[in-house]
This record gives sequence, structure tokens and C-alpha cells, in this order.
Amino acid sequence: MFNPSGSSSSSGNSNYYRQPTSTPGVNAPNPPPNFAAPPPAGKPPAGAYPPQGAPGGYPPAGAPGGYPPPPAGAPGGYPPAGAPGGYPPPPAGAPGAPPVGAGQYPPPPQQAGQYGPPPTMAAGQYPTPAATGGISLSKDQSISLSKEDPSLRRIFVGLGWDVNQVQGCPFDLDAVCFMLGTNGTVKVGQDFIFYNNKVSRDGSVEHKGDNLTGQGEGDDEVVTINLPQVSPDVIRIAFAVSIHDPETRRQSFSQVPRAFIRIANQESGRNICRYDLSNEGGTNTALIVGEVYREGPEWKFVAVGKSFPGGLKYLCQIFGVSV
Repeated sequence: MFNPSGSSSSSGNSNYYRQPTSTPGVNAPNPPPNFAAPPPAGKPPAGAYPPQGAPGGYPPAGAPGGYPPPPAGAPGGYPPAGAPGGYPPPPAGAPGAPPVGAGQYPPPPQQAGQYGPPPTMAAGQYPTPAATGGISLSKDQSISLSKEDPSLRRIFVGLGWDVNQVQGCPFDLDAVCFMLGTNGTVKVGQDFIFYNNKVSRDGSVEHKGDNLTGQGEGDDEVVTINLPQVSPDVIRIAFAVSIHDPETRRQSFSQVPRAFIRIANQESGRNICRYDLSNEGGTNTALIVGEVYREGPEWKFVAVGKSFPGGLKYLCQIFGVSV
């Protein structure tokens, strides 16, 4: 413990000095000692330092322990930007940079969420989109294709399936589509698109061919649609898969454990959405997988996943196709 020594009543001094009680007989000095560190030897008092570079002052600029060197290009500094041994020149377009040649500019950085330009293809030819990516949909869920991809003009519809092959009874599944009016049926027979009628009456829908085995990964059959070319009296395009000759072959969708439909931008190759069906058809032989339809200025897609007996013939009856 420290105790104050001295009294303001006897000495008239309000300052006090603290000393340990373990050192008896030691009187407090008056005035109290100065505990501040003495000024360094040879150093002038504050405010009286010699000029930079003078004896006892700071070293000259650039010398060890001195101020940093002057900026690039100043007398005694680093060489100017771009000169041998100097800083690298500024990027094109920055202040002090040399002018860019006429018509030549550095490419802008690609921002997040932007897609690169589509690959260069010959006129009328487009890449086959990859089978992955896009929004995964569930049954009865719909999506606006126009909002998901405002640049969308041509769509690629890929349909695929896996089958449990039975010895001596190969599967032959067929992808078909129906161009429907406001009453839910086709206007003419040519609005029914399948392996024997591959192009619609307005030329907007094209079936790319029949796959007789269903073997291999990815899309088994493909349909393309030129949306601006679709006839104004068509408001829905339904996509379905049927089993060929199911009664004779004793086959149904219970032997097709996996099927899917996916929608992609045919021009850019970007996948927009995908609907995976697992054991959806049961013992039926026809399956409507999804529909592309108009709603005002927008094109949308809905995942349907409804199955029926009677195969392709029954689908034709539903949609008003004479067989």
C-alpha cells in the first residue's frame, strides 16, 4: 500500500509523493522528482531539428532509413512508366496510356450471370444441347420459358427413356406431338407430328427421326420448334411418348423406369428446364410428358406426366386426329 506523505495544512503544498511504508525514515522530496526520460544525447530540442540531410538530421531521400524516393519520373526518382526499368505502362484506356488503334478495344469483362456468345455455326445449323443443367421441374409445375431466356426463338425438345429389355421383345417407344387450338384438338391432321409426318403445316415444328431401340445415353428422340413461326391458331403443343405395338409385345410403362423431357435454347445450347419421370406410366401404354403453350406474349412449359391405356391410338382420339 502507498500512503501520502506531507500535509497541505503544514506545508501549504497540495502535491504529495507516494512512498512504500516498508522504507521508513525516507522523506518525500520537494518538489517531486522528474521521472520523464531525458532527451537523447546530441539531439536538438523539439522544433529545432536540422534540415533534411544536414549533420544530425534525417538521411537524404532514398538513403537507408530516409524518406521514400520521389515518384516515378521526378528528378532522381524511378524511370517514367513504360521506360526500361520503370513501372509497367497503364492499361489501355487509362489516363496516360497510349491511344488504342481505330476499331480495336479490349473485350469487356464477362459479368456474372451473362452467357458467352453462341458458337459459330453454319446458317440453319445449331449445336445439340447437353443433357444436363436447367431448372428441374416436378409434376404439374409450370415455368415461363420467355422470362427464363428472353432471347429464346427456337427451342430444342429432347425426350429420353430407359427400358428394362426383355429377351426377344425389344422396346420401340415413339415421341409425338400435337399442335392444339383453343378447343384442345388439332385443326388439321398435319398438326400431328410423328415419325411419318415430321414437319408441321406451318414448318415451325420438326421431328428429327425415330429411334427404334431407345439404347444409349441422353435424348432418344428430338423435336425442334421455331416459336415465331408457330401458326397463331395454335396455343398448345403437347408432347407424348407411346409404346409401339404394346399388346402384341406385352409391354407397358411399368417396364420403363425412367423417362424425361427437357427444353433448351436451340441457338445458344443453354438448357432451360427438365422434367424427370420415374415409373409414372404404370401399366399404361401412352404418356403425355409436357406441353409448351402460349400465355399472352409469353411461351411457357408445364410438366404433365399423365398416362393412358390404348397407346398412340388413344392419344389421337383425345386430340382429334383421325386414324
